[in-house]
Amino acid sequence: MKKDLVLLLLLILPAFAPLVQRGYFSMHDDMQSIRQQKMDQCLVDLQFPCRWSLDLGYGYGYPLFNYYPPLPYLIGQPFRWLGFQYIDVVKSVGVLGFITAAASMYFLGREFWGRLGGLVAAAFYTYAPYHSVDFYVRGAMNEFWALALFPAIFYFSYKLIHDGAKYIPLVAISVAGLMLSHNPILMIFAPVLVIWCLFWTFKFRSISSIRSIRNLFFSALWALGLAAFFTLPVLFETKFVSVWTLTAGYFNYLAHFLDLNQIFLRINWGYGESVYGRGDTMSFALGYLHWIIPAIILVLLPFTKNLKKHFSLVLFFALGTLSFLFMSHFKATPIWKAFPPLEFLQFPWRFLTISIFAASFLSGAIALIISKRTLIILVCLVILINSNYFHPRQWYPDMTDTKKFSGKSWQLLITSGIFDYLPIWAPQPPADPALEDIKFVAGDGIYSTLVKKSNRQEYLITTWTPTAVAELQTYYFPGWKIWVDGKEVTIDPSRDKILGRMQVDLSPGKHTVTARLTNTPIRTIGNILSTISWSLLLFLGFRGRRHRSITL
Repeated sequence: MKKDLVLLLLLILPAFAPLVQRGYFSMHDDMQSIRQQKMDQCLVDLQFPCRWSLDLGYGYGYPLFNYYPPLPYLIGQPFRWLGFQYIDVVKSVGVLGFITAAASMYFLGREFWGRLGGLVAAAFYTYAPYHSVDFYVRGAMNEFWALALFPAIFYFSYKLIHDGAKYIPLVAISVAGLMLSHNPILMIFAPVLVIWCLFWTFKFRSISSIRSIRNLFFSALWALGLAAFFTLPVLFETKFVSVWTLTAGYFNYLAHFLDLNQIFLRINWGYGESVYGRGDTMSFALGYLHWIIPAIILVLLPFTKNLKKHFSLVLFFALGTLSFLFMSHFKATPIWKAFPPLEFLQFPWRFLTISIFAASFLSGAIALIISKRTLIILVCLVILINSNYFHPRQWYPDMTDTKKFSGKSWQLLITSGIFDYLPIWAPQPPADPALEDIKFVAGDGIYSTLVKKSNRQEYLITTWTPTAVAELQTYYFPGWKIWVDGKEVTIDPSRDKILGRMQVDLSPGKHTVTARLTNTPIRTIGNILSTISWSLLLFLGFRGRRHRSITL
């Protein structure tokens, strides 16, 4: 197996080779470095879980990680602690994502098609054109990591049903990872996972269906607990932010359906955008070999002994691939209209994530019917055809954190995505940046900033007018509380009709004003559930390791 993993690493090296160099690259969602910086800032400020991000929202702060899945940025933190620049952390997380996707697909493919089939499936998955679109074109780090976790979830859930309860923690971790990676992808993957589990529960009903269902239930419950710190606020606190921008205008799904030519024939590689109709300037192709090889497998299925052993599994993935591709096609519009939550997927072509997963896994079955030499040629062919797509449009070799986080680049970073998750007390985004920490909207005074962190602000304010109103240049969001001279005061965000900033009334004299981000009841419940769940995981891991040490 070690030799296979070394070989696999060599096979997928061209996919991430551009990332192993100095500098940075362009992408659609060029927010990855600033998100990593905000996660790092939260942890330095001892704000964990990270919810409020300083500087974003044009300097007024933003509840980014209360709603935006944090997994890629949590994975990136150890690289930051090792001294990596933020831009290098982004590249490192990308490299790790490619390796994780390939390795997890290898194990899944090996389980059913043998070691050579696992290598083929991993190569196909790595070099699926949309895999590159996700990372190098769109810069969709969260969706990219969801792709990496698909095979792991399928593999561990299968092993749980087949081999028993020892795989419960691994199923829980992998599912929780998906929950912490991408909300919309989770929505469409969850039904697929349920069908997969039912498929094998039925196949192995002679073992124990009740045991399997029980183990799966505990895994799901544990996964919910591990991700509760994030999932519960997303479910119950979305009412505090504007989400209409996530589905309006450019992000309306009706403008992003595909046709058969785009899916099967026209690669049309580019770094542009998705538009209505066929004029897309980026590729949404499944990949030539990614449909040719599964088609060959289907044709030979009734006539080949080795394939017939997996008849139902092959049909399962073949039908799955076609179903997911259909959901990206404009003919699926009635289904989208009948199920309104799908609109938060934004782009129907996001179903390509599950399509390339299913098609790549199915392609591994070719190892059951062709020679080793032919397999080598096939793997080389898929790499030669598709590896040229795995590079960014433009590379900036002299880019550093200092350049990225200064000047116009910094202004773009702190204002990008400003419409997403804007607190509802701000009717519209700010037209100008927050140039100061305190603004006097009534009366006069002076202030000095004692502390300004992502979760805590403290000011020494002196006023000399009979009344004064000091306005913190921070959006109000549930959980923010203010104390004046140690006494908590009520916050009424409606006082600021423009942006919903926090205001306090002050009498003449010197005052210490402290603002702290606290937990709402929902966040507290989520934090407690996650603390219990992660503590249990660590305890069982420690106990298992100790038991193995004693046995040895």
